[in-house]
Amino acid sequence: MSEALVLLIGGRSTEHDASLQSYRHVVTEVLGAPDRFTLTAVVHVDRDDGARVLTGPRWPVDEADIVAWPTVPVIAAAEFLRATDAFVFSLLHGTEGEDGCWQGVAEVFDIRGSFGSVLGAALGMDKYLQAAVARTTVPGLLTPRTEIIRRSEVADGVDRALASFTEADVVVKPNRMGASLLTEHLVDWDVADLSKAVSSVHEFDPDALVQQFISGTEVSCGVVVENGEPVALPVLAINTTGGFFGHTQKHRHGLAEIARDTSSAAKEIQRISVRLFDQLRISGWGRFDFILADGRPHFLEVNTIPGLMSGSLFPRMLRESGRTVVGLIESCVRAADASGPAVKRLDYVIEH
Repeated sequence: MSEALVLLIGGRSTEHDASLQSYRHVVTEVLGAPDRFTLTAVVHVDRDDGARVLTGPRWPVDEADIVAWPTVPVIAAAEFLRATDAFVFSLLHGTEGEDGCWQGVAEVFDIRGSFGSVLGAALGMDKYLQAAVARTTVPGLLTPRTEIIRRSEVADGVDRALASFTEADVVVKPNRMGASLLTEHLVDWDVADLSKAVSSVHEFDPDALVQQFISGTEVSCGVVVENGEPVALPVLAINTTGGFFGHTQKHRHGLAEIARDTSSAAKEIQRISVRLFDQLRISGWGRFDFILADGRPHFLEVNTIPGLMSGSLFPRMLRESGRTVVGLIESCVRAADASGPAVKRLDYVIEH
């Protein structure tokens, strides 16, 4: 008997479009495996407010067709998810999806799905804090030297960065955004270049990161939970002209060459990824990104809901290992069910 499934897509996020692209691939895979999953609904969270609950039998993939469905309050969509017997697979990328917000909704509403813990999601969205935890968890792990510039202290933050970085190259990125959005590689930069890049980040994220640019090969390793244990997927190496894998290189054809990493460092990267998956409290699945320089991995970040577009890194890792997107969802179902509901009621006496 197939498992009932609901897909949660869209979101109030700068990565709304990425979520829809992941959905287009995932819904095709799910509909192609009717013996394993029965799609009972798609819940679309709007960019600004409201939601839509699609109940088939046709499953539109273009947003123009999706928004033709009637709008309901987001709380009504959450109530629908609470009431359903189906497993909810979340494709909400970025803020209010991958950062602990919907994980908290799922916790409060007892929604059965792929959400995982609030702590793991929040850490997975904060590059600055996850790097600190990673260095503690894996002794000797290298991370890029980083300065954080908060929106409330731009002048002081820029001064710190100027004092910290004498290199010709730095990378400026948001602390809590994915898809390499607003991530810039600054070459032969000055204070005006830095201030402009930081200002662009601060429009969407209160914290901008200025990082040491490390020349090397970007590599990525996925992890999935199988039989209660995290398992590393094949490591992929990404080569680009200029050695920078930014938003444009990730999302336009022909700008990056991706191949399985067969170097001696691959096993070490897999070991580190599994360790970080466990210690960062990631649930179900995740992807870990590194820069490999002089044979040594430098940890960049974790993605707790990696893109599942057909050409994205994670689906390619699945294919390289003989796995599928449908198999991934099945693994998430088993992992969520194995964890079971938390016992939250404990009565006790307080004497004043």
